[in-house]
Amino acid sequence: MQPVPPYRRRLRLALAACCALVLARAATPQQPAAQLGSSAILHRMHKLGVVGSVLYIAAHPDDENTRLISYLSNGKLVRTGYLSLTRGDGGQNLIGPELGDALGVLRTQELLEARRIDGGEQFFTRAVDFGYSKTPEETFEKWGREAVLGDVVRVLRKFRPDVIITRFASDGSGGHGHHTASALLAREAFDLAADPRAYPEQLAQGLEPWQAKRLFFNASTWWNPKLADEARKDPSRWVEVDVGGYDPLLGASYTEIAGRSRSQHKSQGFGAAETRGALTEYLRLEHGQALAGPDPLAGVQLGWTRLPGGERVDAALRELLQGYDLRAPQASVPQLAKLVGVLDELAASGAPERGWARHHARAARELALQLCGTVVEATAGVRSVAQGDSLAVTLTAVQRQPGPALQLVKTTAPGGAATVVDQPLTWNRPLAREFRFTAAADADFDQPYWLAEPHAALYRPRGASTGIEPVARSVASFGCTLRVTAGLEVEVEQALAYKWVDRVAGERTRPAIVTPVASLEIADPVVLVTGERATVALEVLALRDELSGELEVRAPDGWVVERPPAAIAQLARGERQELEVGLRRTATARAGKLQLAFAGRAGRSDRTMHVIDYPHILPQTWYTPAEVTLLPLQVAVDVRTVGYIEGAGDDVAQAIERLGVAIERLDPATATPADLERCDAIVVGIRAYNTVRALADLQPRLLAYVERGGTLLVQYNTNGDDLVLPAKRLGPHPFALTRTRVTLEEAPATFLDAQHPLLTTPNALTAADFDGWVQERGLYFAGELDARYTAPIGWNDPGESQASGALIACDHGAGRFIYTGISLFRQLPAGVPGAYRLLANLLARRTPRAAPGTPGSPPSAPAGQR
Repeated sequence: MQPVPPYRRRLRLALAACCALVLARAATPQQPAAQLGSSAILHRMHKLGVVGSVLYIAAHPDDENTRLISYLSNGKLVRTGYLSLTRGDGGQNLIGPELGDALGVLRTQELLEARRIDGGEQFFTRAVDFGYSKTPEETFEKWGREAVLGDVVRVLRKFRPDVIITRFASDGSGGHGHHTASALLAREAFDLAADPRAYPEQLAQGLEPWQAKRLFFNASTWWNPKLADEARKDPSRWVEVDVGGYDPLLGASYTEIAGRSRSQHKSQGFGAAETRGALTEYLRLEHGQALAGPDPLAGVQLGWTRLPGGERVDAALRELLQGYDLRAPQASVPQLAKLVGVLDELAASGAPERGWARHHARAARELALQLCGTVVEATAGVRSVAQGDSLAVTLTAVQRQPGPALQLVKTTAPGGAATVVDQPLTWNRPLAREFRFTAAADADFDQPYWLAEPHAALYRPRGASTGIEPVARSVASFGCTLRVTAGLEVEVEQALAYKWVDRVAGERTRPAIVTPVASLEIADPVVLVTGERATVALEVLALRDELSGELEVRAPDGWVVERPPAAIAQLARGERQELEVGLRRTATARAGKLQLAFAGRAGRSDRTMHVIDYPHILPQTWYTPAEVTLLPLQVAVDVRTVGYIEGAGDDVAQAIERLGVAIERLDPATATPADLERCDAIVVGIRAYNTVRALADLQPRLLAYVERGGTLLVQYNTNGDDLVLPAKRLGPHPFALTRTRVTLEEAPATFLDAQHPLLTTPNALTAADFDGWVQERGLYFAGELDARYTAPIGWNDPGESQASGALIACDHGAGRFIYTGISLFRQLPAGVPGAYRLLANLLARRTPRAAPGTPGSPPSAPAGQR
């Protein structure tokens, strides 16, 4: 049995996720509803008097301008949304190992945390972030322009913004092809959303055509230092907005709120200052109505007179605000109930834009519970329930403000089954109801809904999901109806939660989720096979009691299962059973997927369960198919031990172990020269010089290690203020870090120095070793090279000159220093064969190897068989 490597330990299953208390207004059911103080309730009441809306559009998580979103939502009090075309799954990760789909899950949650702080709402399209794109043409070719355009039109028809703001211009000045694409799609959707002939299926689904008033481009002095002068010269096109105001009800400036919101994008390293004082944003009119004043919303009717009959709403709202007492908010329940009644009548009237009445009626109902200090929770004593299994649930409601008692009218279980209760709440005494919840054997399990089906350039959500929603409701969602006063009832929906007390952190809450019956934990998702036989190790983790069954194994063509795994017998919930699958490779075997599944009386599972858990987001559970990439490969390796210095998070260390090489984890804060000398080579993880402060002190010892005969391989870093030492000190001789990258994964490799040891020793690389790469060739290449560096390989995207800084090396003393921007961190986990052969060459020492059997000699067994 192979040991579970550190990568798998980091992603070890934790049956967890966080609670979601959702009131009637919430659009993101995984987020817990905030308990508002009296002044924040008053702020929300003022928002009930505004019926304008603004939609901000960009390409990725962290592209949005949180200063504008915060100002519009909290200062102008308009409904404000952010449409991110992608979930950011093609980017990098500064805080951990999540990449690809996992990164999209993480960054979706970061966006939801940001919106919870700045007051905005969140939308997406189905477009998959495939990494950096240099042109919108490439972007549209991969996504399919019509499909993503349709999603943007759908969001406009659903959200119905008066004003649209893009983060990027349509002229390509934003750099990234996705950025430019977001502006082009916004401009086209501006007109199409109002055209009933465009995407008629959306109208059949209940949406209506919508015409926004204006489209703006949010320019920045970061791109154009002379922007202020340019804007003042043309007031017919430019609007200057001071977003730095202060709100006494919230106790913060809009830019302070924006800084907190922006800082949720931790995986991108976008912590932001909470600034105070005036700050100007610049908006350039791109399309739509001419400017009617120095305000992007000038001329847009923001009051209830916008709707026929809206004057009744104004009157009811004035009465509510005039009678509001900060010390006794519950006294305003009758006035709020009157306002809700007016809004309900207007929503049912058939008046144009009656959606505003529905929207504010939901918000007002939420405020009714806030006025009464009412909290509703559904909790379980365990963290999960498997398909076909059951658990006890407690639904608790408590009214913490004195006054007329709320009535718990009924409760609703998943599936819609209702139970009539008709019992009053007693002031400050919780009312609890007990349930037994059984997850259907064929029920969906809780996971990011957009990952439930395989995807390529577009997500393919199941059923009625349109793909624009940030998350889906939990499978284990419970509801109840509370009667606040005569004529005012509030429906509350909440996700089932598990709560406990941590001795340090205090009370903790996670969702109690519905899971498959088992998780198949793969020891290593990629197995290099250099001989005739291979062994695949895994564990079956029981997610319910009395789990018994068999492991089904489906091998790819050319592979024979010689040793089927043992039966799984009577595992208790949380127990694991280690299994092995023995394989034989035939002459026709090719790289392929070994598919695994558990099957038994309790059910079937072919999933591996993962948890993403960081302090700033709700823990997220997601799944991958339980499969192993079998990679037949001939690769020579001439090192025994490699030291690894962790960076921002990658799986390269695990890939080195697949080569049959031992890994020594080196802590830069404590590593001694003796620790370094035990290693034939040392590899520095991606962005380590951006994230690991102790590297600044270790650097002289690393270069001395090279001088004495070691190999030092530094993976890509970015040239920013967070570098722990100047870029020109990363190697023994100076070079610069650039933003050069080659994004076309099929870009031909040019051997600039075909005889260089990095291309010949111990593996003679050919053009075939660069076939089958994913997402990109590389990024953040080296530039301004000292003459002592050699760049043995070159690449270029179509229409561009050759970039030669993807891989540079120099001899230093008796050893070798290497810097590479080649995206090994993507290729190796994807099982790209040539990436492993290249890696073996990069690890090779410059000095001649000792004879086999002597200290420092290479391993005698073929790579991949250790």
